[in-house]
Amino acid sequence: MVIRTLASRRLSLRTPLDWPIVLLVLMIPVSLWASFDIRLSLPKAIGLLLGAAVFYATVGYVHDKERLIHALVLYFSIGAGVAALGLVGTNWLYKAPLLSDIVRRLPPLIRGLPGAGKGFHPNEVAGVLLWFVPAQMALLAWLLKRGHLRTWRGIAFTFSTLLTTATLLLTQSRSGWLGLALGLAVMGAWVDRRVRIVVVLLLVAALAVVAIKGPTWVGTVLFGGATSEVVGTLNWGFRIQVWKAALRGIGDFPFTGMGLGAFRRLAPVLYVLSVPPSYDIAHAHNGFLQAGVDFGVPGLVAYASIWLSTACLVILSAWHGRDWLRMLAIGLAGCLVSSFVYNLTDTIALGAKPTPAWWLMLGLIVSMARIIERGNGEGN
Repeated sequence: MVIRTLASRRLSLRTPLDWPIVLLVLMIPVSLWASFDIRLSLPKAIGLLLGAAVFYATVGYVHDKERLIHALVLYFSIGAGVAALGLVGTNWLYKAPLLSDIVRRLPPLIRGLPGAGKGFHPNEVAGVLLWFVPAQMALLAWLLKRGHLRTWRGIAFTFSTLLTTATLLLTQSRSGWLGLALGLAVMGAWVDRRVRIVVVLLLVAALAVVAIKGPTWVGTVLFGGATSEVVGTLNWGFRIQVWKAALRGIGDFPFTGMGLGAFRRLAPVLYVLSVPPSYDIAHAHNGFLQAGVDFGVPGLVAYASIWLSTACLVILSAWHGRDWLRMLAIGLAGCLVSSFVYNLTDTIALGAKPTPAWWLMLGLIVSMARIIERGNGEGN
């Protein structure tokens, strides 16, 4: 494969994500052919190819624990950089009074970037930070237990974790907050039986509320429901409209998709949405539906397979890993859970500018699993 050759220079390297990635890459020319505007779709296609190259570069480089640590330093540095840029470049929403007072005092230093003229969207910033925060928290807990936080590396890592976590909270993204809460709950349940019991009880209670009140009521409580607030808050009613449009789009273009990034332009034209004609819906507000409208059913299957394969890898790694590798696996499992939950009501589409960091996370998961499988997970 060309991407594997360029990224890792190791033709013999095989990963569980090979065939989904190959399928996505093969669907790129199909998606470009289907797109009504190649200028809209081509940057997304390049972003997807770059992400796949990052994945194979990571897997090709990380073959032992020392190199895994090097990659983690780069990974968490990227997370800190995203958080720092988010603090001065986000177009903040004002929902929680206390947090709103804080973000009003932050200087809007970054504006006018392509695709983010008014600043970064806080929901997108939150979605990106979910790729980092749970893993940082897991490793921070391990460092604290081992008494390693007093070193300069421990202090730097603590600061990085506080920075990413604080920025995530300041986004006031309900999808981000919900994803983080469930990701941390899964992490806690994995390591502590008491937390496991609490999580099960909360899950039963949540299911009871959904059964009694209905999913629409729950969604309205979590995301708001007034039609007049559609543009300002991306509420539950808006999301339902977009999801229905995306499902119709997949049904209308099952084999090719609409073209990478085309849904945001075509949906208001082809389907009924109660938003102003000039309003940019951005995406399908669901990662799986977005993959479907971008690539059709083949792309949806490939995207779902990536999630399923990486979930199996982190579970096996958390089960068989030892010491800090086990905590890293639990943390990355938390990242996957958090991102998956976020992905149900929001998304960062394949090929979007931040997604190379997502592919880096997938490369770390595959590399970590390979190290543990070879028996290098024993000891420190």
